[in-house]
Amino acid sequence: MADLKNSRAQSRLEKAAREGGNAWVSYEAEAKAVREKTARLRALRRAKEAADKSAAAVDESTAARKPATKRAVKSGRAPPMSADRSKDGQRD
Repeated sequence: MADLKNSRAQSRLEKAAREGGNAWVSYEAEAKAVREKTARLRALRRAKEAADKSAAAVDESTAARKPATKRAVKSGRAPPMSADRSKDGQRD
């Protein structure tokens, strides 16, 4: 196991030596791309959270103004009985 790690490390070192300064430049470019992507995704997440928060506030304010059932309010009658009651109004 240790031999495998040493050979991998040696291989990486040899590759870096062959590439010279290009390895560092590509590393920096990769790191910059990751930082930019992270910043973009963070901004998108924050915008979505703000939109969700404002939508929830609008939903709460409109829900408070709506009547329970439109049919019951228009006709002046109570809403229909639930299905678990028999004809005489007693539960089964």
